Amino acid sequence: MGKLKLWTRQDERVLKDIETRGFYRVKQEHIIEKFDSCSDVYLHVYRWYSRSAGAVVPKPEGVEFPVWASVDKEFSLGVIEGQVVLELEVDSADVIIMDSAKWDYILNYWYIPKDRDDARRYDEKLESYGIRNKTLMYMNNFYPLLKREVEKSWERLFDQDIRLSDINQATLWEIKSEWITNITRAE
Repeated sequence: MGKLKLWTRQDERVLKDIETRGFYRVKQEHIIEKFDSCSDVYLHVYRWYSRSAGAVVPKPEGVEFPVWASVDKEFSLGVIEGQVVLELEVDSADVIIMDSAKWDYILNYWYIPKDRDDARRYDEKLESYGIRNKTLMYMNNFYPLLKREVEKSWERLFDQDIRLSDINQATLWEIKSEWITNITRAE
């Protein structure tokens, strides 16, 4: 077990929370504030992620949702007005690293294939149903078995042998003050 360097862009208010409590944890109201009218779309997959990821790295008591971070400074979000970029050094045991493309599939409510043959098989299945829009298929209630198949495929997010891209991202359950090694603010 070693240390990982991570970068996360957060609202400046997160720093105040860390200064006051010694840590920061994402709450549902933060997601609703950030995503506004689209928050239900994100909350659905974030709830799934929180349940599933909690089995990979246990959640501390009181944690609702993960904090997202970059594992590569090159792919981290830049600092903007009202935000800060926190550079963190965290024990690897406290971090889940995943293929970014697989998470994008989940955000779009898509099936994560095991491999190319599985992707082709799944696409043929959707075609046989006359389904052209994978996201809408999931969002409506007409295909409960296909919907379950999609959700089951999301478990592949945690399988490091299944890759859709070469870009990784990370989550952790909280940001502790002692993990912060640098703070970048907008100039």
